[in-house]
Amino acid sequence: MTRLTDHERRYDAFLFASLCEDDETVLSVLSVLARQDLDPWHEAARLADQPKEQAINSLAARIWQSDSERWPPSEASILAIRLIELLPPHRHSRSDSGFAEQPGRMTLWFVIGMVLGSIALSGNTLQGPTHSSGPAADQAGILAAQNNVPPSTEVIATD
Repeated sequence: MTRLTDHERRYDAFLFASLCEDDETVLSVLSVLARQDLDPWHEAARLADQPKEQAINSLAARIWQSDSERWPPSEASILAIRLIELLPPHRHSRSDSGFAEQPGRMTLWFVIGMVLGSIALSGNTLQGPTHSSGPAADQAGILAAQNNVPPSTEVIATD
């Protein structure tokens, strides 16, 4: 009898997950894959290496092919979503690869940089000129008069 390695045991939660239970029979992912003449551990490893959406679609097709009368495509997809979550994390997501190999991080830093740059630019435009003169000062006086606010007696020095 062949012993399973630790590498193969990491797929146990996925392979032994129940698709359905009838009376005393449990149909597992392992059963569905074996009935299709596939090596369940090899197929689990293949699915784990695929992007999540592709793995879901592939597994849903396998479930539907196993018994299309029991599981219509929509139900097979719902089952596949739940089952793919049982696979171990994708190998590439756990690796300590370089910065360029992680586009999600690069995008995050780009967005953070854009936000900080926008804040810096808006801070400069909000400060405006350091002296008041011309139409803006006249407009402030008109607004004060309309609101019955006595005009300021302070004198603002200009350069």
